[in-house]
Formats: sequence, structure tokens, C-alpha cells
Amino acid sequence: MRWHCCIFSRHPNTSLPHRPMATILAFLRREARVQRILIVAILFVSSLQFFVHDGPTSQEYADAIHSFHSGPTRKRSVLSPSSDIANVSSVGAAANASHANDNLASSSLILENTKNLVFCGHCSYDLHNTCNERLKFVMGRHHVPEGKAREDLIPDCGIDYSSEPYVLLHAGPHKTGTTSIQSFLYHSLWKNATFLDEDNFAIPTFDELPGRFGEIGPMLNFAHCMIANLVKDGGQMNMAMCNKLRFGTFPHFLEKHHNQSHHVLIVAEDLDRVTIDHKRMLYYLRPYRRLRVVVDYRRQHDWLPSWYNQIVDLYTVKYIRGEARYPSFVEWIDERYNEFRQVHAIEVATRYRNSGKFESVDILNMHDDVSLLEDLFCNYVPFANATCQGIIDGAKSTRPNIGRTHEYERLATKAFLRGKIRNYHTAIAPKVAEQIKNAAVERGIFKDGDAYPKICLNQTFLDQLLQTEMEQERKYFPKWYESQGGDEGLRKEFENAKHKLCSMDDEKVLASGVLDPIFEELNK
Repeated sequence: MRWHCCIFSRHPNTSLPHRPMATILAFLRREARVQRILIVAILFVSSLQFFVHDGPTSQEYADAIHSFHSGPTRKRSVLSPSSDIANVSSVGAAANASHANDNLASSSLILENTKNLVFCGHCSYDLHNTCNERLKFVMGRHHVPEGKAREDLIPDCGIDYSSEPYVLLHAGPHKTGTTSIQSFLYHSLWKNATFLDEDNFAIPTFDELPGRFGEIGPMLNFAHCMIANLVKDGGQMNMAMCNKLRFGTFPHFLEKHHNQSHHVLIVAEDLDRVTIDHKRMLYYLRPYRRLRVVVDYRRQHDWLPSWYNQIVDLYTVKYIRGEARYPSFVEWIDERYNEFRQVHAIEVATRYRNSGKFESVDILNMHDDVSLLEDLFCNYVPFANATCQGIIDGAKSTRPNIGRTHEYERLATKAFLRGKIRNYHTAIAPKVAEQIKNAAVERGIFKDGDAYPKICLNQTFLDQLLQTEMEQERKYFPKWYESQGGDEGLRKEFENAKHKLCSMDDEKVLASGVLDPIFEELNK
């Protein structure tokens, strides 16, 4: 039986397919004698050096590393503010650790999460070698520990932090000031303010991010295209809309600003969703490779009532039409706390950090004494000097998203559905609610606008909520937390805010009939 070579099945200069091995060897002897001799000699010398050498010197090792990488040496640089800022926490590292360590850890994270990725597309070495494969080679060939191998690989073929621009993604979450930031950014662009340009920041507008959301919300179009199953997962952008964004001017916008070394800022609260596809985000944001994420921390006992008021405000029409039950805050927490806890800042930051696709993930503390805009651009974003100065000089948001309570609106809606109020619709709901509150206080039915019968969250839940906040702030903002009195300081603040965690007992109020004379006045 004769074996046939499975590699050299046909030579372009011959018409004989599947030559026997002996024929091919004869052919190689005739055509490539010199090349074979050189290859054998090189392999022999290399193996001889390997076996007789106790190990490479530090200089030999450095030379080998640099010869293994054909590109120029790259250096890391720290582009983040000082670690002394107590209101910034880096997820996954010790609280208030320096951003230099964050960048190094992030670089290691890049190495760890590229098993299925082509590493460093701009490098001239074999693109099929992932960084993990290269890491194994260096460790095995030069007998060095993993930490040393990583340290030498990153500067040569990692991201150059001194010149590579980044995309900063402000991922909310909801009710932490994202609307104010969006308003500030677009108002600044409309006024032709130059400070964003001076700080090398580019802001995508509706021209680059077309879709459902306009005015100050086009960056939400980007966020809704990152929702895994788009409309099926509750998004407002369908495939056709996202294709328009993906194949429209947005890629040209990114390419242009990347080539000009401009950073891009995207602020979208819907990036807090559990269903955000982080891998898709990397694809949409090419050619940018440095992606940073920041979220704002707000204590749950303050954040949850604000979230509830925004949610019920969105469903006002359905409630008035009787198409959905109007829940109280207490009922809403009982039914949906676990769902909404997943879009709290700590949970959002943890998801982004665990995905391994982002250079850094940081948490800003909304409870310090610095304004939201100043905290972001003066304390957090590196080298945003012109924008910071613009804020100090008076540049501000034109549309703060200030919520309102809905206790009397819920009462009025239920009264309407039961026939106690006749003329009632969405446009006048807030006005009618205010009239009911004022009349109840004037007639002495309630001592003040908040002195109505209440139902509150049970003590077990409140204790768990307080314990959660203590643990989070000890971990992520330890210096600031201690400066505010630690556990005792938070417990005192929590007690003072407990009234926010209660709801009007509207069923008891309506059943008592105590407000019926006011309803009759409204019907006249």
C-alpha cells in the first residue's frame, strides 16, 4: 500500500495530482534543496541553544519579546483622576483604588477575555494568534510567570492609553440625572459652546442616531438598539430602525472622530437594562476599542420612590381608561422590587464589569456635596478642563427631570373610575389632584397634604433595605461613608426618609366618604 500526501495534492507546475510521497520528496530535492538546508540549520541551532542555555537573561528576554512583536512599543498612561476623590468607586477593585491600577487590571481583563477574538487587529503579526495563545508561548518559551508575561505583552500589543480615544458610556440608571446631562450637552451644542470641542469630546446628534427619540434623547436610540431582542424585549427601536442607524452616518461619525483622536460621550439611561447586549455594543462602536462605563449611585430608599413616580406617570392614560390597575408604591414594591433592583447602579455596574468588555466601570456618588455636572466633568472625566470651567461659569442643564408624587392622582383616578368624579382625563389629572389636596387641608380633613391614612412597607423589608445600603456604601465609598457618620449616620438619614416608603391608603379614604363633598364640588 502506498501513502499519498494529504498536503501537496497538486503543484501548480505539474498536471499530476496526488503524487506519491517519494515523488514529492524528489521534487523538493530538485526545487528547494537550498531552502531545506537553511531551515534544518536554523532549527538545529535554535534547539541547541534552548537545551544548553539555563535561561534567558533579562535583556535577552526583553529582546525576544520585542522581536516577537513587530509593531512599535506602546506605553500605558493613566487618564483617570486622582484616587483621592471619595465619590468615585471602581467596580471589581478596592474602593477608591487608583485608576492606574484600574487601567492595568482592565488590560489584563482584555487578555483574559479574548479566547475567541482576534487580538490587536492593527498589529502585523499573525492575526490568528490570540493574546492567550501568545501568552502561553511566552510563558513556555521563556519560563516566566504569567504576571510577567502579561506585563510585557500589554505595552507592545495592547491599547495605547496615551493616545487612543475612548467612548464614555453613561449608563444611568434611571432617575439619577441622565436627563439633566443630556439637556446640558445638547443645549451646549445648540448654543455653539466651544468647551466640548476644546476637551476633544464629540456628541452624536439625531443626524447620527435617528430613531424614536428626538430633541435631547437621540442617544436613547443607540441604547434601544443594544437591547438584545429589540421590540420583543420592550425596546422602542425595531430592526429596520437600527439598520438605519448602523449603516447610516453613525459609523462615519465614529470613524471621523476616532481618526481625530476625539472622545465620544453617550448618555442614555436605558443602557441600564438587563437585556443590553454588550457584545453588540462593541460592534456598533467600532473603530473605538476603549470603552468606559460610568453610573450614578443613589440610595435605594431615595431612588425607589422616584422610580415609582416616573413609572406610574408613563401609564396615566391606561390607569384612567381602566386598562391597568393603578398600584400604590407599597404594592409596586411588593410585586416588582426584584425586577427594579436589577437596574440599580450597583447591579448595573456589576453586569458591565462582569462582561469583561469594558476598560473600566466606575460609580459616582450622587449624595456628596458636588452638583451632578460638576462631579462628572470636573471630578471624573479626565482632562475636561474647558467643560468643567464652563459649568463653574454657569453652563447648566435646561431641563432637569424633577418628579412629583402621585398619591392624590391615584386617589382621583380611582374616584373617577367609581363614578365619584365625572370630568377627568390625562390633561387635567395633576390639576384635579392638587385641588383635592388643597381642599382637604382647607377643610381640616387632613392636617397637611401628607397627613392622610398610610400603608407602609413592612419592617423586615426596611431592615433588609437599610442593611443593603450599608454594605454597598462601606464597599464602594468607604471614606465618604465614614465621613457621613458610617452606619449610624445612614441609619439616621434612613429614619428621616421613611415617610417616602409609605403610600396613601386610598381604599380606606374612598370607603370612608370623607372626601365625597370635595368630589361633588369638582363635578359642578
